[in-house]
Amino acid sequence: MAEQAIREEILRLLRLQRHDFINHIQVIQAFIQLGKLDKALRYIDDMVKSPEMTGDLLALYQPRIEDKLAE
Repeated sequence: MAEQAIREEILRLLRLQRHDFINHIQVIQAFIQLGKLDKALRYIDDMVKSPEMTGDLLALYQPRIEDKLAE
């Protein structure tokens, strides 16, 4: 993948992750405002354990890391 294409893909993934993160924060905020602290804590626990939080960016770099190790 060309360097420019990699940069564009990274920016795209960062924008998606930012959007998703803001949505998660809004859900947590709603639980707290409704006094459902147990649900907010469970939601945070589930969110932290989710590979989706970093998976896309790590997958993008995986082949490049493997190439460097092979050198």
